[in-house]
Amino acid sequence: MSKPVLFRVTNNLNIGGVQRRMRSVLPLLTDDFDVHVVTYKDKGVFWDELPELGVQTHFVKLKGKWDLGGIRRMSQLFREYRADIVHTHSLGGNISGILAAAMAGVPVRIGQVHSRGLHWYAKRPLHRWKQKVEESIIHKLFTDKVVHVSQESLEFYAQQTGLPADKLAVLHNGVDFNAMLPDIDPRALKESLGIAPDKICIGFLGRLEKGKGVEFCMRFARTLLSQSDKFAFVIVGGAPEDKLEAMRKEASSWGDGKSVCFTGERKDVANFYNMFNLFMFLSEAQWEGMPGVVLEACSFGLPVLARETRPVREIAGYYPRITFMEDTADPLTITEQALRLPPVDQHGFRSRFSVQAMAERTKELYLSMLNR
Repeated sequence: MSKPVLFRVTNNLNIGGVQRRMRSVLPLLTDDFDVHVVTYKDKGVFWDELPELGVQTHFVKLKGKWDLGGIRRMSQLFREYRADIVHTHSLGGNISGILAAAMAGVPVRIGQVHSRGLHWYAKRPLHRWKQKVEESIIHKLFTDKVVHVSQESLEFYAQQTGLPADKLAVLHNGVDFNAMLPDIDPRALKESLGIAPDKICIGFLGRLEKGKGVEFCMRFARTLLSQSDKFAFVIVGGAPEDKLEAMRKEASSWGDGKSVCFTGERKDVANFYNMFNLFMFLSEAQWEGMPGVVLEACSFGLPVLARETRPVREIAGYYPRITFMEDTADPLTITEQALRLPPVDQHGFRSRFSVQAMAERTKELYLSMLNR
């Protein structure tokens, strides 16, 4: 008996939270499904890696989410492989991919929302309203289920779109704990970054863009380094080189001038989690769904210092080594408070947020939809 054919649709396979989750979970589905990924903006760093793990990759260029020629080509791809399930990601994928799946007569069509603030991303309010209306119509007419990475995202989406409750579901992210294995001694990594071995290392990981909290991190670091010389900040994430250089120049006058390091984009994030003594998560509430970087930091047993968001509160229910702070908190006081939190038993956290648990929940969703 042949396996059901699954297509996931995303804009690219570059290094990002969505793509890293897909890189981890899709190979775990290949025993039960014939798994494919189709991208429509560019290919990305995981493009050549996934086929080695049993996941076929395809590229269908789209000039925009309403590119009818591209949608038609994607539909032909689904027909060629006789797709049983199409699972799309984010606004562009949810419109183009769901339309292509409907045109191809794919039996199960699933959309996914990853964050409530960035999902309808247009700058002008009228344009954002248009995006919301367009996607809502697509889902009402053609989508079987819209999944969300947190309960907060689901509730916000339901309120904004009016979609019925039976069309919405939560599918928590997971972490591939087995893949998050460091291969560099943290002391050697510290030395390579020019950080003194006795410094308490505070980490930030994420794209250095609007909503991620990097500006708040910079203010926090400047104040903390003026209060104490015990700390160093390592900020891991991609940004245009001129922006990185500007931030490096600004931070060079803080503390001893060597206590803030900007690494740029890195694939070997496990080495950095293993070096950190404290992890900071500073994204504004509307910009995140279920933050993978917090899950990854928790998997290393790190204390986490975070701005208050409901998704992180969901994580804290399984991992209480998280300190929530107000923007007005004194940096030295709140940092020392977070560092005093004792280690916790990770069994419940790992059972809920492992990539294996995510894969099993995904499999159950797909089979339940196929067997309706």
